[in-house]
This record gives sequence, structure tokens and C-alpha cells, in this order.
Amino acid sequence: MYVIQREGAVSFYAPDLSKYIAGGRIEPAWAPVFYNPAMVNNRSISVIIVRAYLRLLGRNGVLCEPFTGTGIRSIRYVKEAGVERVIAGDVDNAAVDVALRNVELNGLRDQVKVIRSDANVLLANNKCDIIDIDPYGSPAPFINSALLSIKHGGLLCATATDLAVLQGSYVNKAIRRYGFRPLRGFLSREIGLRGLLGFIARQALMIDAGVKPLLAYWERHYYRVCVIVSKDRGSARETVRNLGYAYYCSESLRRGFINRYPIGVKGGCMVSGPLWIGTIGDVEFLDYSLALVNNIDYELRAAEIIKGTLPDNLPIPLYYTVTELGRGLGLIPSPLRLKSHLMENGIEAYDTHFTTEGIKTSAEPWWLIRVIRLIPLTNN
Repeated sequence: MYVIQREGAVSFYAPDLSKYIAGGRIEPAWAPVFYNPAMVNNRSISVIIVRAYLRLLGRNGVLCEPFTGTGIRSIRYVKEAGVERVIAGDVDNAAVDVALRNVELNGLRDQVKVIRSDANVLLANNKCDIIDIDPYGSPAPFINSALLSIKHGGLLCATATDLAVLQGSYVNKAIRRYGFRPLRGFLSREIGLRGLLGFIARQALMIDAGVKPLLAYWERHYYRVCVIVSKDRGSARETVRNLGYAYYCSESLRRGFINRYPIGVKGGCMVSGPLWIGTIGDVEFLDYSLALVNNIDYELRAAEIIKGTLPDNLPIPLYYTVTELGRGLGLIPSPLRLKSHLMENGIEAYDTHFTTEGIKTSAEPWWLIRVIRLIPLTNN
């Protein structure tokens, strides 16, 4: 049932996922203990972020991971990021047994404590410098407990895999679960991520705390956010200033952020929020994190994903897609050629990690369409 696997610098026991295949693909949720190899980048990126955070903190710190599964994430934090002690929990007996076995396999009995516990109970009973919420689905039910348990200046990381909810396929569920109205369409990936950040920020404000994102990104089937939690009113006031709404006008293609909900929206415009309207990452911290990356394949792959998020932290609200820009022109311009043309004419233009056909630019949409019409920027 279990086989030795290798991930990062760690060997560990995990279910033989070749026995849990449906429709030609692996279904990790069917295994007796959850382990998803598709989340390896998530774990490697987290190691890089936690390593940099601990260096800046000046001590090794204590980490809580209430959804440990096989224990691979907790073990990697100790062996690769330098975490001093981990409190790892899981409500499932089989997961606790396998995680304990893996802790023994890696000689970390004194550094990783594995206990059977409900996630919110585990968080309520422990104060930690770092908390990693990586559930199957939504992190929403556990954010309040995490914020209460984390120390001032602590690092909170959370994963969300309910992208259909956050990206607007189930609007009412997004309102119930996250308290925000999503926006389905060209911008749904960024709007969904900002909705998740906004939810965490509003939860923090309820206890007079504030948050500052260090890294927030989308990859395939999940969102990942890492924020510093500061339990002081000054940080809370700054957090309030970074909450607002996003608007998108399908006719004019205008988009942007506003601090207050607009009354009487007209002209085919849609509003999403409340959500996070500030920067979704700290470029200085990310540069520092990248400087600590080891020259190892799995860390280099993770570093490329982090690098890809850097343009999305520029003060340029939201991105355009070449599909929407070319929709009324009968052509889809090349993102690379459009970006090059803009930069040659002194206009800011960057990639976005949210989509390969996206472009972040300070140019007005009417001007972009004019450029495409006058100088067809197709791949031919």
C-alpha cells in the first residue's frame, strides 16, 4: 500500500498512487492517506519563502501544520528551510501513523511532533511563528483560528483549491464562504486571488490585526498566499487602505480598483469585491528569497514560478488579454509583439503569471486597440 518516495531532500513513505487512477489520471483523494505529487512546486516554493523569513526573523521558529497527511511538508521545512520545531497534526489516524513513520525515517523525532487533532483545535492549543494551512479545498474555515494562534509578526501561508468558487463559477458560494463577489471572465484568476487575500485581511481586522502579503500566486489548480500578520492597530489601519473593489467594463475594456463600492454602475461595467487592491507580494522580500535558492533542480523550478510573479507586484491595476483586445478586430495579437511595440514607444508593458496571453500595461484600452488596428501584431 505504501512505497518509498523522494521529494526535495526527503525520502518518505506515501501511498502507491498507481493504484488510484481514474480516467487516466491519479486521484490522490482516493488513497488512504492524502499525498498529491502535483503540489510539489507549492511545497518547494514554501520552503524557499520560510527559509528567507527565518533568516530575517533571526531565529529558527516554531511552525504549525494542521493538515500534515504524510508529513512531507513538515519534514521538508525542518530539513530544507531550517525550522527548529514543527507541530504537525491530522484528524485521520492513518495519516498520523504514516507521518510518524516518516518522521522516524528522517531522524526528526525531536523536531517534529505529530498528533491526531482537529485542525482548529490544534491551532487553538498552540502559539506558532509560522502557520501553514494546506487543506483539501478551502482554507476559509481555519483562517480565524490561525490568526488567533499566530504570534505578532508571524508568517501565515494558506492554499486554496476551490478555484471554481473564487473565480466566479459559484457566485453565491463565494459570497457565503469568502464574503466577496467574484468576477467570471478574462480577469477571474487575479480577481479570485485578490478575493482570497481580501478575506484573510478582513478576518485579521476583526482582531485588530493587519496583514502584508509577501507572495501570492496562481498555479494550475490552486492559489497560494503567504502574509505577515502584525497584531497592532497601525498595521490594521494600513490593511483597511488596501481593501476595496475591482471594476471591469466589457464595452470600453476599462478596469481598475476603487476604495468604495460605486453606486449605480452603468455601461456594461461589473464590480467585484470586497477584495485586496494593494500589491500581492513584497518584491524586496522575494528578491532576498531568490538569492537564497540552492542550485538544485526542484528549487530552481520553484524559483522560476516566484520570478514570474514579480511583474504582478507593480502598481499597474489588473492585466489585459490579447483575446479581449482583439475580439472586435477579427484577430488575436501576439502578446510578445504587442509588449515589444509598447516598450519601444516608451510605454510600460510586462508579462503576468496569471495567463500566457496577458499583458500588464499603463496604456489605456482605446490606445491599445488603436495600435493593434494600425499595426497588426499577429504571429504571422
